[in-house]
Amino acid sequence: MRIKPHSLFSVWSPDEVAECLNGIGNSPLYSKIWNEIVPLYKGKPRSDVPDDFDRRCLKKYWSKFTNEEKLRLNECAEKQNEQH
Repeated sequence: MRIKPHSLFSVWSPDEVAECLNGIGNSPLYSKIWNEIVPLYKGKPRSDVPDDFDRRCLKKYWSKFTNEEKLRLNECAEKQNEQH
């Protein structure tokens, strides 16, 4: 089963998802994002573009998540969308 990332993940970085997306904090997914995903881009030089979404967005790391995690992330993103 192929699960596509919610459009929010084309602009939000993994650390933003972990800290700002309701339903992620205090969960194994929160820990995974900080311990496994964020280090993949942390420390790399920033591009000249202030918000280099292509390099830093969660969508870039989508394959690192299990299907269950992808479903949970999408569910939280959809709820976030409904609130705004």
